[in-house]
Amino acid sequence: MENNKIIYQGYVVNNQDPLMLGRVRAVPVTAIAADLLPENWNEENDIWTERDPLIYLPLIPYYVSQVPRIDEYIHIFYYNTKQRVDNTKFYIQGPITRPQNNSFEDWHNAESMLASGVFLKQANQLKDPVSTETKADVKGIYPEPGDNALLGRGTADVIVKTNEVLVRAGKNVETQTAGFNLPTPRQNRSFLQISNFDLQKEEKDPIKKKLFSNKPKMVKKLVEWEVTKEGVITGNTIGGGVTGGTFYDGNVSLYSLIPKPETQSTLVNMDTPLDQYKGAPEYTLVFTGKTLDEGVKLINQFINGVNSGKINIDGYDQYPSQNNTSIDNQFPFYFRPTKNNIDKLDSSGSTNYNMVAGFYKKIKLLPSDAQSGSVLVWNKNIIGQQLTLETLTLKQSVFTPSPVSYGTIGADFVYLLSHKSDIPSKSKITLEPKETLYGITQPYFTDNVLPNTDPMVRGNELMKLLTLIVKFMASHVHNINEAPIPIGVDGTELSQIFKILQDADNSILNQNIRLN
Repeated sequence: MENNKIIYQGYVVNNQDPLMLGRVRAVPVTAIAADLLPENWNEENDIWTERDPLIYLPLIPYYVSQVPRIDEYIHIFYYNTKQRVDNTKFYIQGPITRPQNNSFEDWHNAESMLASGVFLKQANQLKDPVSTETKADVKGIYPEPGDNALLGRGTADVIVKTNEVLVRAGKNVETQTAGFNLPTPRQNRSFLQISNFDLQKEEKDPIKKKLFSNKPKMVKKLVEWEVTKEGVITGNTIGGGVTGGTFYDGNVSLYSLIPKPETQSTLVNMDTPLDQYKGAPEYTLVFTGKTLDEGVKLINQFINGVNSGKINIDGYDQYPSQNNTSIDNQFPFYFRPTKNNIDKLDSSGSTNYNMVAGFYKKIKLLPSDAQSGSVLVWNKNIIGQQLTLETLTLKQSVFTPSPVSYGTIGADFVYLLSHKSDIPSKSKITLEPKETLYGITQPYFTDNVLPNTDPMVRGNELMKLLTLIVKFMASHVHNINEAPIPIGVDGTELSQIFKILQDADNSILNQNIRLN
């Protein structure tokens, strides 16, 4: 079997190549390092020299740098398997068991992907083997088949798609990649995306459509009626007989309702608790000693008064009291019995039930209405929830075959730096190679870049302020001998300008996108 091998297994013991060519010192897994070293080996002087038999050259070109870490698995290749101690031998990075281990995985774990390591625990699957769909929790973190990618040893990568390049750092929560945990995407990652699309989106004139919808309205007014007492009065007839009549006491009140989700027309009914959404009665009518028909008539007149905008009943004060005023904005309103009378309606067959039920059946907005007692009045002379005619404005988006490109940079903090620019009142950002050539460190960002840059301006927000200033100046008049008037003739107020200026650091300026 040994003679049939073309690829051998090994692990890295040193990756600090003095020539920085990507070479490593490695040991085949079937060998012992000490047995491979030549006679008179001097660890201090011979390491990384032509006498060092553990040096392996990278098989992939220098221009793609992928140097494994110490104790990581590598594949070993020999020009001549009979001469394994010279420098004509190569390596290529070996497999890993799961993408979460891209930071480091020792060679023993890596073997689990090979025949020699089938006894080791296998990794969790990130794709469903049947549907081939990537699990939702990790979708987008790792490259998909068909896309090319360069992967860093952590949360950074470069994805090259058919018409898109994506450079990312912080793509997932790094602390969750240990062991067999599935990683979680990181929302506030840093990224640069350049894309080309075959189609360009254009907006055409919107389409307006009219349709009826069952759209609720806020109930503006509440009318509650109540029968408080039933009495029978008897007397003698001329012929010596006994006669009698039934009379009632009661009241009816008008309230305004506070506009809340609970006072929508689709939610208000006879049993809806509304005490916390109504104030003191705006107007109350009290009656005593009335027959059933007289009491019903008074309540119906009250309801019709709200319906028409003026409660004007003989023998009672009108509401509103002024002759030239009316009840405005009252629709929709609801009339119903009080909680006291609703409880009586629940006692079917009792005297109290019969007293209230007699009124309930006859209290209506219009005599021809089928609904009685507890009714929503949608509009004048119209009861019940009605369909509302609405005009919908629908956008027309058209995609035309015109290639268009996009470029986006996203991060918590974005800096645009020019080597030739500086802010006169601040120190110049030099971007010295010693400190920034291999990447700007966080302390350099916070201590040198941040204090020497200015926030970017939001153009539209600035234009609002400038427009307001111009409008105030153009419409402002005042006597030269008096203090300036803080309101222009068009209604523009100086206080509006001051209010915008007070929040300008956050509304007009974007503190998180800065430049020098």
